[in-house]
Amino acid sequence: MGAVRIGIDIGGTFTDITVLDEATGRLAIAKVPSRRGDPAGALVDAVRRGLELAKVAPGDVTLLVHGTTIVTNAVLENKLPKTALLTTEGFRDILEIGRHFRPDMYDLQQDKAPPVVPRDRRFGVAERTTATGEVIREPERQEVQRLLAQVKESGAEALAICFLNSFVNPANEAKVRDWARAELPGIHVSASCEVCREIREYERMSTVALNAAAMPLVARYLSEIAGRVGAVLPNAKVLLMQSSGGSLTVGAAQNYPVRMLTSGPAGGALAVQRIGKATAYDNLLGVDMGGTSTDISLIHRGELRMTTEGAVAGRPVKLPMIEINTIGAGAGSIAWLDSAGGLHVGPMSAGADPGPVAYGRGGTEPTVTDANLVLGRLHPDRFASGDIRLDREAARRAIAERVGAPLKLSVEQAAAGIIRIANANMERAVRVSSAEKGYDPRSITLVAFGGAGPMHAAALAQAARIPSVLVPEQPGVFSAVGLVMADIRHDAVQTRVLRGAAITPAAVAPLYAALEAEADAALAEDGVPRAKRLLQRTADLRYAGQAYEVNVALPAGTLDAAAVAALVLRFHDRHLQSFAHNHPDKAVEFVSARIAALGLMSAPPIQPRAKANGGAVVPKERRQVYFDEAAGYVATAVYDRERLGPGATIAGPAIVEQIDTTTVIHPGQKARVDDFGNLLIAIGS
Repeated sequence: MGAVRIGIDIGGTFTDITVLDEATGRLAIAKVPSRRGDPAGALVDAVRRGLELAKVAPGDVTLLVHGTTIVTNAVLENKLPKTALLTTEGFRDILEIGRHFRPDMYDLQQDKAPPVVPRDRRFGVAERTTATGEVIREPERQEVQRLLAQVKESGAEALAICFLNSFVNPANEAKVRDWARAELPGIHVSASCEVCREIREYERMSTVALNAAAMPLVARYLSEIAGRVGAVLPNAKVLLMQSSGGSLTVGAAQNYPVRMLTSGPAGGALAVQRIGKATAYDNLLGVDMGGTSTDISLIHRGELRMTTEGAVAGRPVKLPMIEINTIGAGAGSIAWLDSAGGLHVGPMSAGADPGPVAYGRGGTEPTVTDANLVLGRLHPDRFASGDIRLDREAARRAIAERVGAPLKLSVEQAAAGIIRIANANMERAVRVSSAEKGYDPRSITLVAFGGAGPMHAAALAQAARIPSVLVPEQPGVFSAVGLVMADIRHDAVQTRVLRGAAITPAAVAPLYAALEAEADAALAEDGVPRAKRLLQRTADLRYAGQAYEVNVALPAGTLDAAAVAALVLRFHDRHLQSFAHNHPDKAVEFVSARIAALGLMSAPPIQPRAKANGGAVVPKERRQVYFDEAAGYVATAVYDRERLGPGATIAGPAIVEQIDTTTVIHPGQKARVDDFGNLLIAIGS
């Protein structure tokens, strides 16, 4: 066996493992329960399980790529380490003031999310740089030392520094950063000029504050896994997935942990893009339904939709990231009744411990998994490759007591209602990611993955008017498959506002030259050979008077007048596609230059499989499964996914079982296996 890569995605309920043999492209997959409070332990469990199943010697593993939710969970649960902030005098309340947006404009009782850094740990420094970059007041060391002493006394583990206009000229901020690192050994220091060199003080301050707050957390985690993984995999380099769809070295992850906010879901989006390139499907909507949440990503014309600004728990993060819509709907989502008797599903989740009632680990609240089991969609002895035996009677009792009896419904009606509401929650998110962004659902193929995605995808696609569903060969660990294919990535940005005739090659070219040199140096530091480096240019543009920008690709080549003119034309087209209008006669502003630096990883292409006999196949059994559209149980054919070769066809209703998930095909739907082993479900006529 040649070099081997391992991808591990630690989710809220399960940890997914993919083992890739680089020479043959062969994949081995597995799932193990996640450990609440011990993600490093789950990581080591996953590595050992993957090695065992793939029959791989530990010394053959050269690369471990890891997706983690450690930063996301800390932000969502507001459990970040104590952090302090130094900013320009008079501006320490920017984090509190924000943008005056109300998440729900009609809710008069809503509570505002607390700032990452409370007011008593925010300090003002007497310094000032103008919007043009002129330093009109330098910080005084004696005053800064006094403030740093207060930071130390506050018990902060981390310090964020964000000065006014430091994205134009970082001299003052860099000086105070160096003083802080000298004066505060043991306290993590993060400056905005290193993390986010962009216009908009609030978003920049929020980003650097989150980065600083996550640094102690990530440093401890990486220190723990370094020793434990090193003991198991002596020759493996460790990389971590970041929100932009690229991977980070351990050193870069320690300095920029905010880049890992949507680490795990990014791997799934990459895997969807890869399968689209192999199958020639240009427009794909990835629906990753796990135990805790559902993550939705869009690939349009073969390209991932990216954003330069996201948000987690209402806190903006101004960094390039794959546009992923995450909702609290998963297989472990809890069904509950409100005070008026209304049925809800999620966002609370039973997780892996205690898990759904059917797990028999002490869970008492009915979940989506319990409902699927009661309706016959899951087999109690074949869940998670038989590692977990499900208790159907316990699930029935919980649904009857908590939902059925209060609503005067049968157990089956209550379970079907739980599924309908979970699907409705996902349907709204699907529309947000497709139709509401100007993409016709009828031209999209839904890619269903995650442990629960294929169970709900056919009903979800029908409701959202998406004509077909693609279920990949390893849907339950699909995000981990994306991880082992991810390129190393660094992003660099520089804001410089230019309007109309001022957008010239002479003004723009030096910006990109400086960013390219910086990005190339970062790849060199990571050990990426020159032949494997790729630099991609984009630009943020807007119409004069607009408050927000549109990111537009700027192809490689000479930055001459023709390239600049083509960039502006591309902006008009992109604005029309995104917002259904454009204004070619209005002045355009160039706002920021961006570079994505990729260290290319060789990813074996998906190969067509040998044709099977094709045609209809014989089910291994038939069992009674409840379907809403039939208003009762229907005799349903059950198939093993491993026995379905290319060309095989199935008529619904049907259940397809495999080691990592179960696929539900509804009455009236038809499915076939394509040349790559994907299961394609046609929705309706």
